[in-house]
Amino acid sequence: TVMEDLPTAAILEETTAAAYNLEPAAVIETSTATCETFPPLSLPTPLQPLFSTPNTLISPLFVLAVVIMFLSLLFAQKFSRSPLQQIGHVGPRGRKYHSWNESTTGGCGGRFIDWWIFGGSVWIRAALCLWDGMAGTHSSDGDHHQESSGENLFACFGVVGNKSDKSAAGESEIIGGEDKNQSENISDHLAHAVSSTGILGFDSSLGGFGPICLAPIRASVFLIGWCSVCSFLKITYNELVDFITKLADPASAGHFQQIPSLYRDKIINVVASILYFIQDVMNVGNDLVEIKSDALGDAWLPTIAYAIAFIVVLEFGMYLIGNACMLLKIYVPMGVSHPGGARPHKIVRTPQWTEGKEHFLSQKLLSGDYSSSSSRDVNEESGSKWRCAVAHDSHRDTIAKFNYIKSKEGDDVSSSLMTGEPFGRQIWTLNESQPSSDKVVSEDDMENKLKQELVPNLKEEKKEEEEKTEDNNNIFGPLSPLGDLVQNIFSFDRDNESPKEDPKQDETAKLIETIASGGRNPMAFDPSKNPNSCDQIFRAQMISSYLEKNDGKFPEDIAYLQDEGESDEANPPKTAREAAKRGVAFYSLLQSTDGHWAGDYGGPHFLLPGLVVSWYVMGCPSVMISPPQQALMLHYFKVHQQADGGWGTHIESPSSMFGAVICYLAARLLGAHKDEDWIKSGRDFIQKEGGAVMTSSWAKFWLCLVGCMDWKGHNSVPPEMWLLPNWFPFHPGRMWCHCRMVYLPMGYLYGSRFIYSQAETDPLIEELRNELYCEPYDSIEWDRTRHLVASMDNYSPIPTFMKFAQNCLSVYENWKIFRPFRDAIRKAGLDFCLEYMRAEDLQTNFIDIGPVNKALNMVSAFHSANNDINDPAVRSHMMRVPDYLWVAEDGMKMQGYNGSQCWDTSFAIQAVWECGLLDKFPILSAKVWAFLERTQILSTECSQSTPAYQYESCDSRDKFYRHVSKGGWPFSTSAHGWPISDCTGEGLKGVLALMDSPIVMDGVKRGILKDIEPRRLYDAVNVILTLQNEDGGWATYENNRGFGWYEELNPSEVFGDIMIDYSYVECSMASLTALADFHEKYPDHRTNEITFAIKRGAEFMKSIQRKDGSWYGSWACCFCYGCWFGIEGLIKSGESASSPAIQKCCQYLLSQQRANGGWGEDFTSCYDKDYAANGMQSYGDDGSGVVNTAWALMALSAAKCNDVEAVRKGVRYLMSRQLDCGDWPQEGIAGVFNRACGITYTAYRNVFPIWALGRCVATYGDNIDKDPCIKELE
Repeated sequence: TVMEDLPTAAILEETTAAAYNLEPAAVIETSTATCETFPPLSLPTPLQPLFSTPNTLISPLFVLAVVIMFLSLLFAQKFSRSPLQQIGHVGPRGRKYHSWNESTTGGCGGRFIDWWIFGGSVWIRAALCLWDGMAGTHSSDGDHHQESSGENLFACFGVVGNKSDKSAAGESEIIGGEDKNQSENISDHLAHAVSSTGILGFDSSLGGFGPICLAPIRASVFLIGWCSVCSFLKITYNELVDFITKLADPASAGHFQQIPSLYRDKIINVVASILYFIQDVMNVGNDLVEIKSDALGDAWLPTIAYAIAFIVVLEFGMYLIGNACMLLKIYVPMGVSHPGGARPHKIVRTPQWTEGKEHFLSQKLLSGDYSSSSSRDVNEESGSKWRCAVAHDSHRDTIAKFNYIKSKEGDDVSSSLMTGEPFGRQIWTLNESQPSSDKVVSEDDMENKLKQELVPNLKEEKKEEEEKTEDNNNIFGPLSPLGDLVQNIFSFDRDNESPKEDPKQDETAKLIETIASGGRNPMAFDPSKNPNSCDQIFRAQMISSYLEKNDGKFPEDIAYLQDEGESDEANPPKTAREAAKRGVAFYSLLQSTDGHWAGDYGGPHFLLPGLVVSWYVMGCPSVMISPPQQALMLHYFKVHQQADGGWGTHIESPSSMFGAVICYLAARLLGAHKDEDWIKSGRDFIQKEGGAVMTSSWAKFWLCLVGCMDWKGHNSVPPEMWLLPNWFPFHPGRMWCHCRMVYLPMGYLYGSRFIYSQAETDPLIEELRNELYCEPYDSIEWDRTRHLVASMDNYSPIPTFMKFAQNCLSVYENWKIFRPFRDAIRKAGLDFCLEYMRAEDLQTNFIDIGPVNKALNMVSAFHSANNDINDPAVRSHMMRVPDYLWVAEDGMKMQGYNGSQCWDTSFAIQAVWECGLLDKFPILSAKVWAFLERTQILSTECSQSTPAYQYESCDSRDKFYRHVSKGGWPFSTSAHGWPISDCTGEGLKGVLALMDSPIVMDGVKRGILKDIEPRRLYDAVNVILTLQNEDGGWATYENNRGFGWYEELNPSEVFGDIMIDYSYVECSMASLTALADFHEKYPDHRTNEITFAIKRGAEFMKSIQRKDGSWYGSWACCFCYGCWFGIEGLIKSGESASSPAIQKCCQYLLSQQRANGGWGEDFTSCYDKDYAANGMQSYGDDGSGVVNTAWALMALSAAKCNDVEAVRKGVRYLMSRQLDCGDWPQEGIAGVFNRACGITYTAYRNVFPIWALGRCVATYGDNIDKDPCIKELE
């Protein structure tokens, strides 16, 4: 492959020979090196025209490569799929033959290597999938593949069986419980086979067209590069020949004459070696293609033949190289969803607390008695107590709060802005419960109906029992109203934070206070002992409410608590079964009227400050954050401040600049004075670490919004990125939805350069500008601070390539030469961002996917409404702010979601089911059924009447990158609107478990409870099946749309692995086991797809198991959690308990058991990706914790571990830690997200010990209690 006009080797040979007085054919020899004669440069005649000749300026091959690339890109643009069609198809994808190729990308630099080395396998996989589909060999019984309803790639293109005109949910036509459309012809098999292939795992944007588009693109890039190299080599070759000629000829050497001959010889030999190398490179095409010249004619025909041959050889060569690398273990790509091994740099810092300081919520805080004229504006009643309102009660309260906002006609429009299913909603309010409308059946009415009609003999049995026992020792007389009872519980001195001694305090209130305290000092909060709240305020309210509704009596399994003459210590549970029953009895006290369990889902410190900044830049509307709420928020910041003056990223984290800067900012905006001691301490910490320029990018963004940082100090977030075509390798629509939905409003606000309108005149902002930095604000060179970040914040350092890209964007943003283009394209980007945010708001009933984008979307709506606080969209946003706020003994916080209602409730009912207690607690079970029925997304009359349902159409999901939603279950509420794979799985399993309750099914049959029709279960199955990833696992909200190298573009320093939606062991197990349970009850529905999906899911779970046998838990702390999901998923998929994968995991768990019989981890296991060496040392019991122990026991009992004694020790540990009331103590933080941030699940301390005890009893029977040492332990 050499240009014809290059100097021949003979010319060079003659020149050098003459210089040394040698014969032309002789060998060039010097005292230092030897150069052989240059061989002639030649190519097969047909290939010579492929490169430029003296009469051709541009190589035909170069032109063809450019044309191929251009046409391929046009093809990609035409046929690329938006994420509507990027959902994972069930069916064969070649994994049976090439399971290694399901690994999508490796780590760091290997991510790019994978894309090239393993790309060629797509053609092999395409052929195998096509053969597999046509031969019908992909399923165990040889039946044809059955398409996922309404989501086939070719159907969306209108090529094969277009179903895009189906209903908004994309549901398929079902006859007799089965899909009508089945792939019974070759075209359907082709559609399925091609759509199930992709480059390096699955290019979700191009889908089945991946090989057709990307292989030519890859080859044309290589050809263009090769032609460019050839041109460069041609020039270099000519220059070197000229140089060596002059150097070798003494007569023409000129300034070379001064160089000693010895050195000239060395230089000549070095240059000659380079020329030989160039010759070898240029002749690389000699052996590639041999074509007869008389058969090809002119230059273009051989050019095309050469290009086709090049593509085929390159693809197949890459395939062979990839297999060789795998076989020889030279380079084995790690799946993109494999979390990897332990981090080399472990976290070594620990939180620093002031020892022994207990904080109590004062009476002012609890009563909201921070009276001001503005507090009356929001309809909050003076002298009331904070209470948690749920479901319809919460809607009525919110509408009452906003009822002063009238339309121009004088009508109350607040109710029309409060959309979405009310079930599951939970807010904290100072208002008394509002009376329900005659049109709406309240949750209290539903509960009373269940008591009267579902179990009609329940009251009679209780009366008979009372007559028999004639128990006069009950300390409970007729209960006072709930408000008075709670008033007695929360009696604190107004002037200091110490409990108020009240000799007249009702004994009922004292007992409730003790039971709700979780083993702690009632209503006290001491972060040095445990920075996790115990949820005492909420639990006290729920216990009081239960007693008020049940004649002042506890459930019979814990009725001994009301026996005046007996000591609690004399009544410990004797067996694991009894301990489980007590646990369920206690937990039933906490169930909300609509059937769900609420609880504290706080933990991260960076969430509430974002809301506070939004509130401040919007003008501090009291209807959004009232003075009583401000006071509770300030209390929260104050009690969580550490001894060094800083705040952590979350409650168990050591101080970080991310947490410190943003919490300090929020505290000052809420009204804390700069001269207060705790504020001074926070300021000292920030300045000691270099000032706010050293905080992370997310904190800098909030500083920019409020006017405390120039936008030049923040890296660019260009909104025009959304205008890129869908096939573009890095498109925002391919990112993980949480990441995508945060950077969407960030892009809008950055592109708009939004700044608090009063920033230049507000004296508080002026003060903050002086307090947050170590140098005068006006002297800071902001552009130089963009990449600054404190080492304590730098969990995920910005990759070099991303820094380079950010620097390029900085030039794009600031150089005037780009301004015309930027201004033209930016407006279109901003318009799309607004449209997309509006869609997100309506799809989620203005709740939004999470707290960060909730606050950002609200500010964006405020800005787009020209700062009009009364704009309907802004009001709708403010009405949903309470959904994220929670009150506990540490104050008011912002939760990581609008709650974990559906998630916790689904787990809880499965725990009750596995204990065999569904009909023992019939009202509890019936209320859960009602809740799950109302919580299924877009499946009830109420949810389908909202604008969210209109966005479920194919066109809307296509435009706004949404997966199918109808039929899924959420993490929180139906109104939230985002289905998640594991939440759908657990919700489905909860419904299937309740079908085993005769009482619940009788209630459904009699019409007391609403039926959940099979079609709705089929919708849930469809969601799960379509969420399966190409690697066989399940991600969270959507399929993985991107590649592992996206993490090289992660702009966040504080979070890891946030760019794409990975497959997780937790999501895979929940989805897989739900399909298995469903298949047991509905064996005829989509049998082959479900069977194959389960098989692939099990393969994936084994593929991410660590060498030590463990699984890394990505959503909780951490390895015990992951091992439970891993073992249970494999067992449910049909894996034998004796299989190496399961046995190895059991041995791993047994090796981590502590001397006291328990297991324990803290969030460092997640952060370090390594089992915490000291267990839960800080906030557990001698390194063990009840939640981790429960997870370990559930895993071991699912595997039927032969080491019964180890299981027995774990059971005894759980029993020993159970409190007298049936509760368990709140220990360390249980949840985690994005590798580095902990989050609270107060429900876990109840649900999982109950579940573990029930499972151990079901697995081992009475053997679990047979131990001669148990009395000694007691």
